[in-house]
Amino acid sequence: MILNRVVHIVDSDAGNRRSLARTLRHEGMDSFAYASGDDLLEASGYILPGCVLIIARPPQPDQSDMVRTLLAARAEMAVIVMGAEPTIALAVQALRAGAVDFLDLACPLAKLRVALDYAFDILPEKVAHQRFIGEAIALKSRLTPREQDVLKGIVAGHTNRAIAQALGIGTRTVEMHRSNIMQKLHMDNIAELIRFAVLSGIADPGATDPGANAA
Repeated sequence: MILNRVVHIVDSDAGNRRSLARTLRHEGMDSFAYASGDDLLEASGYILPGCVLIIARPPQPDQSDMVRTLLAARAEMAVIVMGAEPTIALAVQALRAGAVDFLDLACPLAKLRVALDYAFDILPEKVAHQRFIGEAIALKSRLTPREQDVLKGIVAGHTNRAIAQALGIGTRTVEMHRSNIMQKLHMDNIAELIRFAVLSGIADPGATDPGANAA
């Protein structure tokens, strides 16, 4: 997957964000500048996937909440935080929130370029993963609530008989639901079913109670 090298810059300092955007354009990147995290989040529904540079400045140098909020909305973005007054604590907070790197705002352009290159290297995989999630969620609507219950039991590794007992239905009914699931999803093996169930949010690999949401 080939993506444009897009950088979204968040910086409350107008002069610096314009300068940084101009520098990145000279480096062959498409750059877009935002005065605040709220401005970026407001546009998050339609902006192109890419790298996000968040400039952390006093009096609110900790941008970890913004990183979490952005990634909750656009999980495929690769976020780099740059600290105007960097500390180890701020770096740890940013990385724990999901940033792929933390840099000193005063770092050389070459170091920023290396960080951006890494972010762009991992971006296609992040974008593809989110696309798979979207496709799985769309497929989920094809399944009835009962079929989703049966699928939870399959993902948990339960036998048809165990699923039937947990859901209070017959074993042959479970077999029918299982066949319907495979046909509706156009899947022919358990590995594909498990991946679909996890991506769509129907179940997780540790699910053990197929009757939890039984009707």
